Amino acid sequence: MRAAGFTLAALLIAGSVGVAQPPAGAVPGQPVPPAQVPVAKADPQLDGHLAAWEKKMVSVVNLRTEVALTRTDSVSQKSTAYSGQVLCMKPNFAVLRLNNNADKTNTDYEAYICNGRAVYAYSGLAKTVTEIELPKAGPGVDNLMLDFLAGMKAKDVKERFDINLFKTDENYIYLDIKPRFGKDQLEFKHLRLALYGPGAATRAVAYLPAQVFMLKANDDTEVWKFSNPMVDIPGVKPEHFQYVEIKEKGWTVSKAVPQPVGGNRPVPAGGTGPAGGAVRRDK
Repeated sequence: MRAAGFTLAALLIAGSVGVAQPPAGAVPGQPVPPAQVPVAKADPQLDGHLAAWEKKMVSVVNLRTEVALTRTDSVSQKSTAYSGQVLCMKPNFAVLRLNNNADKTNTDYEAYICNGRAVYAYSGLAKTVTEIELPKAGPGVDNLMLDFLAGMKAKDVKERFDINLFKTDENYIYLDIKPRFGKDQLEFKHLRLALYGPGAATRAVAYLPAQVFMLKANDDTEVWKFSNPMVDIPGVKPEHFQYVEIKEKGWTVSKAVPQPVGGNRPVPAGGTGPAGGAVRRDK
């Protein structure tokens, strides 16, 4: 899962949680002490938008949105387009499915379920399901996806990321985001997040995600577009986010090797290393 409001962007970014390479010098199973956090620059306009985003996220219980994703390989410059849906619910539930738009056999898809204890990653082409256990919350535990799903504070966002207000227009707020810390820098170099603005035309969906451009650690790019957001859908329950067994012949299930938590240390410029029911097949 490469993965409401800024929560959704974080969820999509952090899909490889638990399978990235551990930071150099990390001791398995031991939290890494946080480094000195740089002091974020004061920007009253940015701070106002972040405060409004935080208020919006506090009020949201669940979010469903349609997703269009374009991935571009940095070497071949080949682009692949996907479409699907994502459903998130507090405190840490999510379901995401993406289908390759060019595939007519309906077998080239990827899907993810987070039931609060683990992420289950499904690959339709490989016919594999990988269980990625999530670290338990607690002091020293660092999990970007869980942090945002649980409701990360605006202050914490500014401490964790170098975030700037790029521009605003009638309908959108554009934020430029760069990771400060090593673990996040293994995931992406730069992210531009467009949130729906508080203007008259978009007030109902203000501060929900509209689009994300992501430059990944290996220079590949991803563009996520979110449409038709629905907030606080009645009847959404934890049982909608449970593991779905694929009984078709040829599928294999495995468990990812747990990786140490932590690694939240700044990496000098140029020092970023390489990154180490919605699931059932549609009829």
